[in-house]
Amino acid sequence: MINIVKASAGSGKTFKLAKTYIELLLRSEDRYAYRHILAVTFTNKATGEMKNRVLKELDILAREPQASGYYNDFVKEFGPEEKLRKRAEDLLYNILHDYGAFAISTIDKFFQQALKAFAREIGQFSSYQVELDKDSLVRESVDRILDSMTEGDNSLIGWITESVMESLNDQGKFNIEKGLYQTAEKLKSDEHREAVEKYGLDEAKVHLKDDLRNLRRNCLKLMDDYVRRLSDAAGKVLSVFEKAGIRPEDSNGKFISLLWKYVGLKRGSEVKSLSSSFREKAADSTKWFSKDKQSLLPKVEGSLEEPLAELIALFDMPLKAYNTARALNKDIYNLGISSELSEEFNALVKEKNVMCLDDSNILLKRIIGGSDAPFVYEKLGVRFEDFLLDEFQDTSTIQWQNFEPLLRESNDNGRDNLVVGDVKQSIYRWRGSDWRLLSSGIKETFPDSDDSLSLTSNWRSLGAIVDFNNSFFDYAAGVLDSKLSADSHLIRDIYADVAQKAMTDDKARGSVEVTFCEADEQLDTILQSISKVREAGASFGHIAVLVRENKDGAKVASYLVDNGIPVISDDSLHAKGSLTVRRLVSLMSCAFNGEDSVSNYLAKSLDVDIPEDYLSLYDLAESLLRSLKAHDASLFEREIIYVQAFMDVLNDWVSVNGNNLQSFLNFWDEYKKDYVSSPEDTDAVRIITIHKAKGLEFPYVIFPYAESVVLAETKRNFHWCRPMSEAAGYGLDGLFNVNLSSGSADSFFADSFETDMLMQAIDNLNVFYVALTRASKGLHIISENPSKAFLGSYDKKGDDAEFKSLSHILYSFVKTRFPDSGQMYDFSKIPPRKALAEYRAASYPSFDIKDRASLKFSDDSAAYFSDEMILTPRVHGIVLHEIMSRVNSAADLRGSVRQAVSAGELSEAEGDKCAEILAKEIEAHGEWFPEDGSVVRNELEIIGTDGRLHKPDRVLTFPDRTVVIDYKFKNYDPGESYRGYFNQVARYMDLYRTMGYPAVEGYLWFIGDTSHVEKIG
Repeated sequence: MINIVKASAGSGKTFKLAKTYIELLLRSEDRYAYRHILAVTFTNKATGEMKNRVLKELDILAREPQASGYYNDFVKEFGPEEKLRKRAEDLLYNILHDYGAFAISTIDKFFQQALKAFAREIGQFSSYQVELDKDSLVRESVDRILDSMTEGDNSLIGWITESVMESLNDQGKFNIEKGLYQTAEKLKSDEHREAVEKYGLDEAKVHLKDDLRNLRRNCLKLMDDYVRRLSDAAGKVLSVFEKAGIRPEDSNGKFISLLWKYVGLKRGSEVKSLSSSFREKAADSTKWFSKDKQSLLPKVEGSLEEPLAELIALFDMPLKAYNTARALNKDIYNLGISSELSEEFNALVKEKNVMCLDDSNILLKRIIGGSDAPFVYEKLGVRFEDFLLDEFQDTSTIQWQNFEPLLRESNDNGRDNLVVGDVKQSIYRWRGSDWRLLSSGIKETFPDSDDSLSLTSNWRSLGAIVDFNNSFFDYAAGVLDSKLSADSHLIRDIYADVAQKAMTDDKARGSVEVTFCEADEQLDTILQSISKVREAGASFGHIAVLVRENKDGAKVASYLVDNGIPVISDDSLHAKGSLTVRRLVSLMSCAFNGEDSVSNYLAKSLDVDIPEDYLSLYDLAESLLRSLKAHDASLFEREIIYVQAFMDVLNDWVSVNGNNLQSFLNFWDEYKKDYVSSPEDTDAVRIITIHKAKGLEFPYVIFPYAESVVLAETKRNFHWCRPMSEAAGYGLDGLFNVNLSSGSADSFFADSFETDMLMQAIDNLNVFYVALTRASKGLHIISENPSKAFLGSYDKKGDDAEFKSLSHILYSFVKTRFPDSGQMYDFSKIPPRKALAEYRAASYPSFDIKDRASLKFSDDSAAYFSDEMILTPRVHGIVLHEIMSRVNSAADLRGSVRQAVSAGELSEAEGDKCAEILAKEIEAHGEWFPEDGSVVRNELEIIGTDGRLHKPDRVLTFPDRTVVIDYKFKNYDPGESYRGYFNQVARYMDLYRTMGYPAVEGYLWFIGDTSHVEKIG
């Protein structure tokens, strides 16, 4: 059975998922049932949250079952309390000791694991890496196409030459790279692939040059014919007036004079549809002239009807054909590189041994499409029987197609599956998600699934916030339905479950405030809001400012910092903004081009010697950073987080692309994702985009620039579309990247335009919903005042006015329906966040690799592998170290020695002798070998601040103290200096103290003919 749960914001979705997961574990008789349950989320954060929730609840059930929120339900189904406690304890133990099989992961991680299993089938090395920045690969592919052109490439050169000449003729300028880059990125997009699949087209043939050349000729002919016909038709109407001696301006409302703009019209000019007023007047001769000029009617009556009818007919199908041809003509030439792009792109990813994330889903679909689940499980090496799918509204069509056979197998076998999502929180359509899968798709695929459950309680927000959102979104959905939806209930159906009941234990109401102000007053309004919340006892860390776009976040961050407000924001901190990073990149440019006078001047002014014999780009950067640190240590220390962010990017790039300095500099110049991550739990105002805030909650939310959430964007709204069927009669069929603007309504893309306007409105209403449901204690919405034009329209028409943004709908709601706004919460009841000063400052130690790049050789290996098995003292010590590394408690010794004998490391006699000696030593120091082996850490590697690995032989981590032990399998000599050994243990102790372990003790344990222990420190 597939259970579909609709979970609104704050309704306890994670609680439900964790409960279902634990129920599946408890119902199964298999102690390893967790290996066969797959829970899928969409972000690493959500994955971590769900794992933590499952483990936390199992821990509570194992220790104090009645403290669990699941107790009442579980004890009824799974027996007495003690039985439940023991079962939970066993499950928790098994999961923690088999954590790698604890299958809660992101959907992308699961698909990547599956694809790795099919590496051979897809012709990839299993070591391939996933590339997230697909656009950079696309741009490099275009560069290679242009760089590799020769005189022999007549087809491509001729095509690009035609494109350049056309651009010069139409615009007087050209930019080959820009247009090709943009088109190439769109050709390799998910949307293009989905459109090709939707219409059943052959991707290799959909943009052939010959077809595009014929299409262009057809478009030019259609446009030329249309402007000629329209100019002639307008001229005929004006001629009737001229012959009658009547000025066109004398017509009713001067409507005939509007035709002058069509006379002599040029190809490609914008032509808008005739207004309803013009059509109404043209159709009724009594309305050709105003009442005081009706005497003019007889002069044109009988001769004007036919020219007007001919003119109006041109604004029906012919206008659609003209506007379609006009839209297609703009991008025809760029589409001509499609075949070369695919060839070059495929070669590039093969060369780099990478795979783009979205391409991996396509490949996986091609492999498992039509296959049964057992085949997939055989390749994966694990069989999943139950599935829990979270955030299903964010699932893309291809992800669903890849999951569907696995879910079908489970469903057919009568297993339990859970799908959780909320269409109201679907805000990633631009990334391929399709909320219709949750709304209706999964039910159509699995008709027997149960979609009756909706979680209607809100455990996050206080009453005033819940009541406001209940009322506002019900109202907004109705307004949008009446204006946009042919199916007048579509948006209201989506928001049918919006009403919630506040269920928090806190009886305070909380507050909602809505402020409309001038555009330049919004920043000050944010500052005032923060001050007001602070006066109510809030710390800075309780406040979040949600913005639609990063540019708004940067503006808010700058203003708040200037006014002394601590701010934290991933999207407002950029590595490129660091002076140290900019200097580093300039010095790397100097290393590439020694003739660069600017970089040379910088190197001299900073007293930096550019290394010539660096081993890698990373080594070059490290060397330059050491010089920059020496020049200005204070600046360097302040900007360490930026340096670390840059070096992370450099390391990732080098691992895929190698050590080509010029290529990296070009990459960095265009790199946009240079964000610097920030700690989340600090006492600073968090500035975050709405999309990143999804799934999070904050005590107090300020949402400024609400007017930026428009109902639909039409300026740069490009989508892959196929013209309506009528276009075939004009020779305009195909798949094209079209800007769906208001003019599209008068083209053969009208249906695509109408659908997109509706989908955009739903997307943007959902964005508003996500923004307004993040607050738990208080919410403040800030928007620019509506325009005078809107206010005038609204005063006359009310809800029938033209709403262009969600803030317009909000204005109407606040004016007529705003419920109780509540009361400011007493934030002193909430624990404050850590101050920024409480965090340890970052450090960036750097060491010259040449100081460490030396190899030491030993002849111990010869003794170790000799036929006579002669064990030198050193080799003997290695074997004994390995034996002790497998011993947690005294009971482990015999098995560890037996393993060494079986491996040929010791003879039978030597094994017996070793077991005897070590048993006596362990017995003498029994406190170091407790029966509870969970406190023991044998040979656990630690990365020190110097970047080196440290590996103590044995560490015991008790609640009140920590014991570090290092073995030396040799006789202790009182006359010999062991300073090096003592210092080594002392370093281990310092590392554990640095990590916060309590009361660290250290011991050096000599095990030879006699035993001796030296305490360190």
